[in-house]
Amino acid sequence: MENTLKAGNNLIKERTSKAFYIKSFVVAAFFIIFIINEVTHNGTGGYLDEITGVCSILYIVFSRKKISRYDILTFLFLVIVVLIGWLSNIVSSLTTDLFSIAVDTVCVTKVISAYFAMKYFLTNEEKQASINMLAPISKLFVIGAFICGILSLFVDLGMTGEKRYGIGSFKFFFPLNFQYIAVYILILGVIVCCNTIPQKIKRRYYFLAIISILLSTKAPALILAFAFVFLSIYFKRRQKLSIFAIIFIGIALVFIAWYQIENYFLTENVPRQLFTEYSIKTANTYFPLGSGFSTFGSNEASVNYSSLYYQYGFDSVWGMTPDYGPFLSDNFWQMGLAQFGWFGGLLYAYVFYRIFKSFSMSKYSSTKKAFLYAAFIQYILHGFGSAVLSSSAGMIGFMAMALFSAVENQDNEKQTKMRINI
Repeated sequence: MENTLKAGNNLIKERTSKAFYIKSFVVAAFFIIFIINEVTHNGTGGYLDEITGVCSILYIVFSRKKISRYDILTFLFLVIVVLIGWLSNIVSSLTTDLFSIAVDTVCVTKVISAYFAMKYFLTNEEKQASINMLAPISKLFVIGAFICGILSLFVDLGMTGEKRYGIGSFKFFFPLNFQYIAVYILILGVIVCCNTIPQKIKRRYYFLAIISILLSTKAPALILAFAFVFLSIYFKRRQKLSIFAIIFIGIALVFIAWYQIENYFLTENVPRQLFTEYSIKTANTYFPLGSGFSTFGSNEASVNYSSLYYQYGFDSVWGMTPDYGPFLSDNFWQMGLAQFGWFGGLLYAYVFYRIFKSFSMSKYSSTKKAFLYAAFIQYILHGFGSAVLSSSAGMIGFMAMALFSAVENQDNEKQTKMRINI
């Protein structure tokens, strides 16, 4: 009888172990596929992010019992935003294209839905296993980006874009700079959270990563690097941000992003300034619900060229015309305000705030907390000048943050470390 019980327990452990490795491997492979997708698509992401978004929504619906009440409430707020958007479409009647409205609905919800799906799909142990599996490729990425970034200062490797501060904006082997930074958030987070890399070795990778991120020269990259370094030092001494620290960070971020602020928002008749100005006008005109999905600032509004754009004269602005409109999606928060109105736009922002708030509700090491805060701040500020929070690049970052933030009690060196060799 005793031998039978032992055999049964061993069988259960074997099955659990196999399932454990399979799910962890699937997630690790999934992230690699997303990285490849960013390399092969010029910022569009193909359809992988939309498919992931729909699957994430279905997973949340069918797995809602395992999701915490706090996160369920956050997701319900997102549902209310969607309902406001649909009601806005009915009231404004600016578009009746149901397919376009449906696509825009997925775009607006996919990043947050993917975040929650990733957070609850794996157990904490499975998340740590996925992180450890991604460690080898992450280390290679950091070393490769550093070497190529330094070489690009002296030799044209075809890895840089426009010049800023006298040097080319480094983007590694990605088509666009924001894709490089989005993937680096995953890579840096893996290094931070991996428990198979000694702390002394991690510090070396942090140094290489910060240098290669700074070589990007773009404001989101500079914000990410500054926030990570500053907060890593700050959280070693204090658990929470003081009002003085918040003010200091705010001033520093304005200084870092001043080039973008001056050229994108303070200069008249440039795309981002126009989107900011007319998002307020749209929210006021269609008060209190907004203009509805696929009408302003979104990719679908660009594809179908919203009637509001003709009304606002966007069709005569270079880069915002029906025939050539690469700047028609260079915004996110403006889109939320215009399409969902003042109440819906603020509620949409509140959904993201609740995600950020959840980071402070858990105990993390100073470095992990610094990384999560820095990555989140970078994305929120980036959303004022880019559609990153409704793109595949945004999805990578938020799924990565879900993978890292949900790993509890993994930073204690006294605990048994789980090592996975691949």
